[in-house]
Amino acid sequence: MKSFIKFFLVSIAFAGLAVSDSISFTIHIVGDSTVCNYNEKAYPQTGWGQVIGYFFDGARVRVNNAAIGGRSSRTFIEEGRLDAVINAASAGDYLFVQFGHNDRDYSKPARYVEPAQFPGYIQQYIDAGKKKGMHVVLVSPMNLNGSRNVFSTGDKNYDARGMMQTVASNNKIPFVDLNMKSYNLYNVDYKNIPEYVTRYLYKSLQAGEYPNYPDGVNDGTTHFQEMGSMGHAQLICEELEANLNNSNLSQESKTALTTLVSSINKRYTIKVQTNLNNYSGLITQTQKFPAGSPMTLRVTPNGETFEKWVDDDCNELSKNMIYYGFKTPARNITYTAMFKGGAACQKIAHDKEDNVELPQSSSSMEESSPSAIDNSLCFSGEASPLWPSPIDMSEPEFGDGTTDSNHEGFTGKGFFNIANANTSTATYNVTSDQSASNARVMIRYAFDGTANRDMKITIDNGTYDVAFPPTGGWTTWDTAYIENVWVDALDFKVTIASTTSDGGPNIDMIAFDMRGVYRTGCEPAKVEGETSLLNTQKQKIFYNKNAPTFNALGQNKGNVLQKDLPKGHYFKKH
Repeated sequence: MKSFIKFFLVSIAFAGLAVSDSISFTIHIVGDSTVCNYNEKAYPQTGWGQVIGYFFDGARVRVNNAAIGGRSSRTFIEEGRLDAVINAASAGDYLFVQFGHNDRDYSKPARYVEPAQFPGYIQQYIDAGKKKGMHVVLVSPMNLNGSRNVFSTGDKNYDARGMMQTVASNNKIPFVDLNMKSYNLYNVDYKNIPEYVTRYLYKSLQAGEYPNYPDGVNDGTTHFQEMGSMGHAQLICEELEANLNNSNLSQESKTALTTLVSSINKRYTIKVQTNLNNYSGLITQTQKFPAGSPMTLRVTPNGETFEKWVDDDCNELSKNMIYYGFKTPARNITYTAMFKGGAACQKIAHDKEDNVELPQSSSSMEESSPSAIDNSLCFSGEASPLWPSPIDMSEPEFGDGTTDSNHEGFTGKGFFNIANANTSTATYNVTSDQSASNARVMIRYAFDGTANRDMKITIDNGTYDVAFPPTGGWTTWDTAYIENVWVDALDFKVTIASTTSDGGPNIDMIAFDMRGVYRTGCEPAKVEGETSLLNTQKQKIFYNKNAPTFNALGQNKGNVLQKDLPKGHYFKKH
């Protein structure tokens, strides 16, 4: 993804109201992981707030996407994020608000918002925006992949859509019903091709499809690929335009909406077809996107032999079934997937491209520089395939305790000795290049004692109660585990917090069972080839005795005997 987005300039008049091109403003967006920005290493995962800037005139409109994964309407406020957005805004700016996904997650109390409280939190965004002189637009959460709409009325549903619609009506402000727009798209327009929604819109990727996900990923219910977010951004624009006919809007809201809609760029029809009469596989559906926006062409043949992509002048574009990283032209265009045995390519008459400028736009999509960090805290060896993302915990960004190395057996620079109090914490800045809803986390620790030193561990916006039994000595290291950890592809914090007066154990490291998680400012660990597991606790050995031994972090411990190793998990190469 580029740090800067290119837009083209066009003037539109609606309902006989002409709006000056000189009017400029910022669209501030708040929301969750379905909305937020992701870095290049997460591509094609994309939030709609990351791409909606393509749909607006970059000469007039700046986008500040302040959405962050794992947040609900409540936690976004509690963390001070709404205050930060309001402080950065100016009178005349716009505030887009979308929440609901994490609000309904009753399995995570740190995020959950009682339905009776949800409208009150949404009202806080409206009040804060209006106080600053901003124009607020409420956006209902898009539907989860599948036929059941959990954000509407119904038994055991979380009616975020209905509650947001009521709040918007009471305040006479625009309501973008992304929930029903997306539900109808999935269940009406694409009713006969449900696999298309999962495989082409949501982030369900097979091995080898994208370089960032060599092993594939199964995240086909919540998060989107770039084309999914582009499609939802298009739905939002359609809803904004439809709101011009909303008779419930106040005059102030109607005037502000007219200005907003006048800055929406012209969209062009991108038709996608094949040269076969009865193609039975999946293929990118026809879209309407503005010039300069990203486009992906892909097919999944059902027994047919794909040859190449061509444009309407029969120019060859790519021999790859997934063709991405190119921009939409400033004209209606037809792309054809050519298959063996199909009709020969025939040129299709078309208009010339519109003569438009694509000016640079200042946007929050610019990637921020990683925080500086002591390189000695970055993992430099080869990580185990079982735990491909090890993180040295010896020195937090800030914490209550000391970085020590007086007990043998640690794996990195040392270990963190958290202070002996039930209020002690340590916080680490961490980056993930991929997202997972079921990641597994290992914590390596040691302490001498007779009673547990349990802790609360916060990863991103999820908090987990973790038991830490005594290991039998300060040089005897053991591991604790957290299951089903929610990780988004973004920067987040890991915080350990003691819950006993003895503080916590000495923490050596943590590791994720997914690739691409690392201390912010470092690089992802390199992962070695396939290995065999040697568990010294089980006293079972299947390995070449002359092969080197690796610890849980993949660090080479040399050719050592099992009896000379501390308790823990080790690896031998085949």
